[in-house]
Amino acid sequence: MSSSASHQPSEAFIRALTAGQTALRGYCQASLGNADEAKEALQRTSIVLWRKCGDWNPATDFLPWATTVAKFEVLGVVRDRNRLQARFVFDPNVVDLMSDEASQTANTTSPRAEALELCLKKLSDSNRESLSTYYVHGRSILEIADASGKGTCAVKVMLLRLRGKLRECIEGQLAKGGVA
Repeated sequence: MSSSASHQPSEAFIRALTAGQTALRGYCQASLGNADEAKEALQRTSIVLWRKCGDWNPATDFLPWATTVAKFEVLGVVRDRNRLQARFVFDPNVVDLMSDEASQTANTTSPRAEALELCLKKLSDSNRESLSTYYVHGRSILEIADASGKGTCAVKVMLLRLRGKLRECIEGQLAKGGVA
């Protein structure tokens, strides 16, 4: 048993963990995009934080430390999901980038997130729905193709083009100095 496992949580730790739950929940949700998986990642994170309570220095900010733990738990949820589903939804590198972005936006909305929101509003309803079906609801390309009556190649190309369109729009908004 490690030395950190034998520590009882201090009152300061319990307060910090309680105060950080909303930000950690938001981080997990933003990283995974799925409420059930986010709940699982938050629960795993809380357990690890509790076990490692002795590793936290109360003189430091709790949230960056806790968010680092959450990042690894989010990656664990994705790994487990991919193992169970035998289909690939997000590359671990993409999850890592999403996690980094989510940690930056845990307490505030970043200019990039605001630009994304604006750019998503510029898309047609059907394009937004396609992106949501794939990225938020985790449907496979095959499932989307079957539901829409399109081929899988057409769905892949459509998603690729939409991502490119969003990237260009976001970069354009950021170059203009943010959301207008």
